[in-house]
Amino acid sequence: MKIRAFAEKLSLEEAQKKASRGNGFFGRLFLGKDVAVHMKTIYIENKIITYRVSSAPNWISRIVRRSESGRHSDFLIQMIANGSTCGVSYYDPQGVEITDMDVDEEQIQLSDFSDSALAVRGNALARRILKRRIGGHITLEVESIESVFRPYHVAFYGELREGAKVRYIPFPADGCTVKRTF
Repeated sequence: MKIRAFAEKLSLEEAQKKASRGNGFFGRLFLGKDVAVHMKTIYIENKIITYRVSSAPNWISRIVRRSESGRHSDFLIQMIANGSTCGVSYYDPQGVEITDMDVDEEQIQLSDFSDSALAVRGNALARRILKRRIGGHITLEVESIESVFRPYHVAFYGELREGAKVRYIPFPADGCTVKRTF
């Protein structure tokens, strides 16, 4: 199947090395010493949602700066939404390479959530970010929703059997990380 995906920066061998280390002290403690590690590459569908933002200054700014009272600003902001968890984060396309590739259908995990549900979550986050940065009255409109797949190398520890629990660790193969701020 032909898909658009982020370019892989972490090879399967490097992920295998990370996985064989047991992923830290507690990982080695729970896994033991001799556990078989099975690697698999999975492409999870993400949506890049582009919003058109229109903002007008709040009423205090309009009173203080009478000459700029009618000033409106229009710009675009992008969010990326994970199709399996419905998690949304800010997307900065600088330095990110998206390529067209051909992969097997069993390696693809499609989105579990609708585009409208992902757009609502992205709208809430964009509103929160923009309210802190620019304030005023903000209106957001979805301009485009683009599907892109994110590669993961998944390490399964132990024997893979139907109905049995298996410990696993996903390693993002595109080199991107999601950072949380509190």
